[in-house]
Amino acid sequence: MIRPFPEDFRVTLPLCLDNPFRYSPHPLVQKAAELLMHEIDSSEELSSMLAEGKMLGVLAVESEGKTGYLAAFSGNVGGRSIMDGFVPPIYDLTDPDGHFKMKEAEISSLSKEIAELEQNGMLSSLKAALTEAERDMEEEITVQKARMALLKRQRDEIRCETEDPSATGRLILQSQHEKAELRRIKRRWEEKTEEIRSKIVALSESIEQMKRKRAVMSDELQKWIFKQYIVHTSDGKSMSISDIFAGQGLVPPGGTGECAAPKLLNYCFAHGYRPLCMGEFWYGKSPDTAVRTHGHFYPSCTSKCGPLLKRMLAGYDFQQDTVHGTPVILHEDDSIIVASKPSGMPSVPGLDGKTSMLEWLGTAKAESVHRLDMDTSGLIIFAKDEKAAACLRKQFQEHTVHKTYHARLSHSPEGRSLKSGDKGRINLPLNADYDERPRQKVDISHGKEAFTEYEVASITTDGTVDIIFRPLTGRTHQLRVHSAHILGLGHPILGDVLYGGSCAPQLCLHAASITFNHPESGITVTFSTDINHY
Repeated sequence: MIRPFPEDFRVTLPLCLDNPFRYSPHPLVQKAAELLMHEIDSSEELSSMLAEGKMLGVLAVESEGKTGYLAAFSGNVGGRSIMDGFVPPIYDLTDPDGHFKMKEAEISSLSKEIAELEQNGMLSSLKAALTEAERDMEEEITVQKARMALLKRQRDEIRCETEDPSATGRLILQSQHEKAELRRIKRRWEEKTEEIRSKIVALSESIEQMKRKRAVMSDELQKWIFKQYIVHTSDGKSMSISDIFAGQGLVPPGGTGECAAPKLLNYCFAHGYRPLCMGEFWYGKSPDTAVRTHGHFYPSCTSKCGPLLKRMLAGYDFQQDTVHGTPVILHEDDSIIVASKPSGMPSVPGLDGKTSMLEWLGTAKAESVHRLDMDTSGLIIFAKDEKAAACLRKQFQEHTVHKTYHARLSHSPEGRSLKSGDKGRINLPLNADYDERPRQKVDISHGKEAFTEYEVASITTDGTVDIIFRPLTGRTHQLRVHSAHILGLGHPILGDVLYGGSCAPQLCLHAASITFNHPESGITVTFSTDINHY
């Protein structure tokens, strides 16, 4: 199962295992991915099966003094979870005679019944019949009431013209008859509509019962799956995914254990190999939502793989993030502080314990009014009192603050062809990618609008692109997604470990200038800072 590296390929081994959620691929991983993609491209069957897009993974390992790599794919390929040359699944759900397939068939059969009941038109016909009956009932009752009103006026006229007791008695009987007839009409229609309603309720309840039964069956099957998924951990233990998540107070989402990374590590630890470095990359067609580009590396998902890999890799030390430079205060007065934040420093305190810009300034004299991503360098403003903070926040909310960013984009043959002097506007609405936090995705239907103007400054000799961005909105990771997504520029920012950027010491995105109205004087002010890391 271990694939060898070419004999003439030599590289220094990594000092520690990559953090699967934040890494730049080691040369061993890059070479392994290159070899795997060449193998797939050379196979008509494999390239065809993976053409629509699939996340693949490679893990460089050491065994008996020799170095090689393992390969895996997420989920299954063409309905197959076992393929020659790839590590097997943690648990094979594709066995046609297995418990999963039998239960899945039962759930599918139930879903088919539900669909047939919902689509055969009976429920909609009954609802239409009820609407028609209620309309006819209202019409007949209205006619009867109008007739009764007319007859009442006639009786009133007769009463004014006669004092004959027998005539008065006949009028009373006529009135009673008309009222009784109205009651009979209402009762007849109520019985008819109630009959239709009863049929609607019975059919709807039958469908709902089937849906509840399906939900219970699906939940029980999902729990069963996670008890069968037994993974091997770095400390030599074997644990079910169910127990791993329960130990962290969590419930595993559907699909946990099917990604490439846990498959690779499980096989590695089960066979006593030593993991060296790992990476997951996309092969094939790019999707329209999440940022995925052929041949680019991406971190492991956080919702499914986060708790799982945390336990599987317990005891491993990962390379720590570096702060690239020193923060600098560029301007300070009685109302504001304008500072230059280095890449790798958070804007505000987080759960990771890293010193933030706010802490560096001293929380007693500064208040955050906007943020820069931890990996983004450049200008950031802090308020020194609540009045200034409210004024600045309002300007950010109303998009009257004007910002300019400088970035260097990775070379990407599949991205938009760019040349020096090109200008344009990107309009791609964004939404949180809840399975892949903190990443964002393009969401045409439900995303928040996001606009970015860009101007290409130059194309470097190595094919990277120096570009100027002017965001017109301030969505999370807006510039990073607009750069990387195939519907945007298709060129990830250099060093962007979240969105497939090529390797670089740090994210090449710099907040170069900012223009706003000073909260005290109201005068428009502009601050700028030079790029010092490209």
